[in-house]
Amino acid sequence: MTRKQGITTFNKIHVVRRWFSQPAFFVFRNESMIDKNALKKSIDRICDETGFQLYDWQLKRRGSAHNLVIYITKPEGLSLYDCEVYSRMLGDELDMHDVIETRYYLEVSSPGLSRPLLTQGHFLGAVGEFVKITFLNDERNHETIRGKISNVNGQMLTLISEDDEDRLINISDVQKAKTVFVWPNASSKTKKV
Repeated sequence: MTRKQGITTFNKIHVVRRWFSQPAFFVFRNESMIDKNALKKSIDRICDETGFQLYDWQLKRRGSAHNLVIYITKPEGLSLYDCEVYSRMLGDELDMHDVIETRYYLEVSSPGLSRPLLTQGHFLGAVGEFVKITFLNDERNHETIRGKISNVNGQMLTLISEDDEDRLINISDVQKAKTVFVWPNASSKTKKV
């Protein structure tokens, strides 16, 4: 028990005496009260059952609730129906096993056409795609270039820049990276008459 500025603390229960005539009790729950390993196991289990691949997931505070955002993919592309199926199955799993004890919002989505590249697996999956990468160059300055990833070997990626220059970049030096959707050139342009 500690006392600070009129607040007595009993292991996550705060008693406020200063502003009330009677003590008021508040229980604060935070992300540390959520078993993230059990949450990840549930997410992975539903991915295995549905055949989807987990791209990324985030758990954030949203007022008094939590916001669980799941990004899934599949080789032939993702539909809205796929997201709905995954969302229902994961929601049922989380509620049945009471993995998140507080109120939560569940969002299931594809990572999108312009998706962040966060892990080595993401870079491997983006081979042949056009990307924008901000990284620390050899002089330890931030540099941003656009180009196509031609190869990923261990922690090194090869990028063919827009100037047709091969750049070798260490993935650990990447500060920010994302795929960039390139609109195809129109094969037939309409002419003004």
